[in-house]
Amino acid sequence: MVEIFDFLSRHPFLFGLATGLVISIAVWVKGLLKNRALHKEIASLKESLYTKMQIEAKGHMNRETELEQLRQQNENLRVTVKSLQQKAGRNEIRQLHVYDKAIHSMLANAPGFAPTWEMVVKQAEEEIRETETGIGAFVRKVFVPRKSLPKDETTPEMIDYEEDKDSE
Repeated sequence: MVEIFDFLSRHPFLFGLATGLVISIAVWVKGLLKNRALHKEIASLKESLYTKMQIEAKGHMNRETELEQLRQQNENLRVTVKSLQQKAGRNEIRQLHVYDKAIHSMLANAPGFAPTWEMVVKQAEEEIRETETGIGAFVRKVFVPRKSLPKDETTPEMIDYEEDKDSE
């Protein structure tokens, strides 16, 4: 080793060249190590990015399926509400049958009842149509509270028109 230092001290150019080569090899090795570490870090970052993207994709798909399910439930509920709004309740159907039976018996027993009945029904339909639209409906909904139907199933008493015939 001493011989190498003696040789290099006699030849300064070779000393500078050797020193430069040693320094450049050291820098090159250090660069290789740093490059290797950076490639490992890049691979780690790519893997974590890929994992994050997979998690977000799963979350997005779950939200999409949940949103689609909620839309379907909303549509089903909307259809159910529409159909339930159109269905008459048990009491209303019973009351309708009572009125139907009363009308048929009146048509059979009272000779002038049918034309009067038709006229009264048309007037009532027109009144209902007018109250369902416009300011009348607004006033009725805001100021007049709806009365609930009686909960017991009592039969409404029918008007006996034969008593009126006897008084004439």
